[in-house]
Amino acid sequence: MWAVNGHVITVPAGDDLRRTVLGTIARVVNATAPVRVVVTDGPRVTRVVLRLNGSSVAEGDDATGWAGPRAQASREAPSIKRASLVGAHAGSGSSIWALLLDLPEAALTDELAGPVILVCRSTPAGINAAKSAIHALGTAAVDAVLVVADAPGKPVPAAAREQRVLAGAVPVVPVPWLPRLRAVAEISPALAGQVARPVQRVTKALLGAQSNKEKAE
Repeated sequence: MWAVNGHVITVPAGDDLRRTVLGTIARVVNATAPVRVVVTDGPRVTRVVLRLNGSSVAEGDDATGWAGPRAQASREAPSIKRASLVGAHAGSGSSIWALLLDLPEAALTDELAGPVILVCRSTPAGINAAKSAIHALGTAAVDAVLVVADAPGKPVPAAAREQRVLAGAVPVVPVPWLPRLRAVAEISPALAGQVARPVQRVTKALLGAQSNKEKAE
């Protein structure tokens, strides 16, 4: 027998414990951002981050049992339409944001059959690289561009001007400067929890961009 926020869960013999418990968390919390969960089993403690699509990452005593693909077939919370995250240039931040948004990463040199979310830095060179990628792919193939802050504070005036021009072609989603993501190659449950709020804001902005594009089509 388990409990989630006071809701008692009975897991019948033979049922998947992880799927049942995480599925219940998804329904009880109804989150719009990754959820941090602490699983206790006697003296054993495991920290889990449940992503919007039902997959999870974990660290602690029983991490291998609680990490894995989606916990249930569907989610009530909205999720970003499946798209490939593509860096417009080296050092764009596409790899780490693909992990945070739980989306596949691809390269401009790949055969991109589905929609694309481009990623660039908030510098004139980065935004110009995104423009070149849009010209090569076509605006119809690009759902949005994540413009990742290259430093704290506002972008330089030249970059701000170029970003406004870019927004005239495709939806632009500004991504704030997050010092915790510097030199990070993996997303631990602790880190995912620390950046959950800005990731939630980016997710909502991307959902809005994709919804507006679908209506326009």
